Amino acid sequence: MKFRARIPRFVTSTVESAAPDSTPLVDGREATVPNVWKLPPHAVALIGRPAVWFALDIVTPRIRLGFATIPSLRHVWEQDFGGHLFLAVTDGDTSRAIIVEGGPSNSNGTGALVPFRYPEDDFAKRGIMDFDPVLIAPPHGLSQEFFAQLVRQTQRSYDGDQSYLAIEVPFLRVGRDSNSYAIGVLSSAGIDVRAIPKPVESMRWEWSGYPGADDPVHHGTSDVAYHREDGSVLLAVVGGTPGATARLPDGSEVQLDALGRITFSPEDARNRGLPSKHTEPPDQIRQRRHFPRDPNPAGAVITLIVDGRSMPLRPGSEYRGIVVERNDPLYLATLRTEGGGSVVVPIAELGVEMRDPKRVDKLFQAGNEVTLGLHRDRRPKLIAHGAASLDDTLRWHQFHAPPWRNVFATSAIGLVALIAGIWWWRRR
Repeated sequence: MKFRARIPRFVTSTVESAAPDSTPLVDGREATVPNVWKLPPHAVALIGRPAVWFALDIVTPRIRLGFATIPSLRHVWEQDFGGHLFLAVTDGDTSRAIIVEGGPSNSNGTGALVPFRYPEDDFAKRGIMDFDPVLIAPPHGLSQEFFAQLVRQTQRSYDGDQSYLAIEVPFLRVGRDSNSYAIGVLSSAGIDVRAIPKPVESMRWEWSGYPGADDPVHHGTSDVAYHREDGSVLLAVVGGTPGATARLPDGSEVQLDALGRITFSPEDARNRGLPSKHTEPPDQIRQRRHFPRDPNPAGAVITLIVDGRSMPLRPGSEYRGIVVERNDPLYLATLRTEGGGSVVVPIAELGVEMRDPKRVDKLFQAGNEVTLGLHRDRRPKLIAHGAASLDDTLRWHQFHAPPWRNVFATSAIGLVALIAGIWWWRRR
């Protein structure tokens, strides 16, 4: 009895199936498609669809049993592996929508992570969707129209200087995927990722969900202000007690949202005297390369405020101090170093860089003494001292692949020891 499994294309992806209508956008153009989702004016919506799926087509033979016959049976099994997130934005004309999403700079799925155009309207018409569009409310303090324009502006200002991955594996990754890009655009437009609503009802289920969504591409922030490359303020965020009021430098009072935040456009920020402490953009922002041929494999570099000066967390750097202040609404922590200096740390971005957000959140609590930094090969360095050390040692840590040279050296030493042991045993 013979069974036959027909696998016409075991692994399929929307990158392949949409290749003729898919293209990188590295010249400032926007991808505009019919508004098949019927989004309202000046809307920003997060949409998910399958990106990679498996298909198995099994056919059984036709079997004769005397006067009876068992007919051939066919079973087609399909399973989504990982999803793709993108944004759809409208202006006053609701007949069209602007697509904001990332993809590879090369047609073979390699190169840099850049703004991209997939035929999302065609996918939607064919029912290739995981959930209905999730409308993203603007940050508290911004108008809907300004927020929609800010999302589009964020994509236009993106530099494309990091490597592309089809699917991000957090502990082995070099580069970022399209889900990192979509969430990173929202984050850079002032959205607290904790405030992104979850889809109410899923139409399809993804095995691995949306890899990279918890590892967003950040475009550079410092203190409570988001900066452009020339040092001007893109928007300002104020944080305080959730639901309470905050007094601003101009003497006015504003109402904070449920996360304790309010966001201001550049004009409103200037009128309110924000930001209260202005810093120049760090090197990695001022010296950004736009769509280089050799994109940075490390992805985005986070910004620290060291003694009032913005600077990137560089490979080989190290800072040790006690957490003396933490602002949960803005997700910032301040270290007081042994020499009396201060280091302001963006906890969310640091969690991404350290590849272990939960551990970072746990350690950067007031009173804990920690060392943070990066090894020369960009592996994270995060050490707890004092009372927090024992608790941190006993907790599970995210696995980080060691440097290949260490793996090689350890393997070589182990092989030599094994050969020596065998030689000694045979000589006994």
